[in-house]
Amino acid sequence: MGKMVVFGALLVLTLVVYGVLVTVVGPPMQAMANGVIPDLRLTGYTVADIRALIADAEPGFAEAYARVATTWDRAFPILITLTLGYGIWIGGLPRIFILAPILMGLADLGENTLVAALFLGGDAALDAQTVRTASVLTMAKWLLFPISVLLLIIGFVKKRREQQTRSA
Repeated sequence: MGKMVVFGALLVLTLVVYGVLVTVVGPPMQAMANGVIPDLRLTGYTVADIRALIADAEPGFAEAYARVATTWDRAFPILITLTLGYGIWIGGLPRIFILAPILMGLADLGENTLVAALFLGGDAALDAQTVRTASVLTMAKWLLFPISVLLLIIGFVKKRREQQTRSA
């Protein structure tokens, strides 16, 4: 199987999982939260933000969040990491650049784990250091995502130009 076919298959699978996450799984989760879940806060969050979310959320939100964090929102970071990382790899950029999507995926998975633990522990279990770490991971994920996509695009443009130069 060709490299681009593998990349295309990964991309389609990633987009399908993302589509399910944002159209089927996400809206009920947002509704139960009665606010913006931490995963979507580009600028991070504080203990007060998490405390308010726990207080305002519908009963069962913490368990629902933990369930999603260990299923759909575990599958997506793994798939997007594989897709972007493989795309950068075959795009011909220096291999070091695949660290961007790897770090993005690890940040996303770490964020999900920490936030789920915060929610399941409830208001009494809120720990400022855990919230701060989760918040930094969230911001890192959102910073590394566009960097990873940009590296993917640069690699593919570079590869295309090299192919055009060879065939000219």
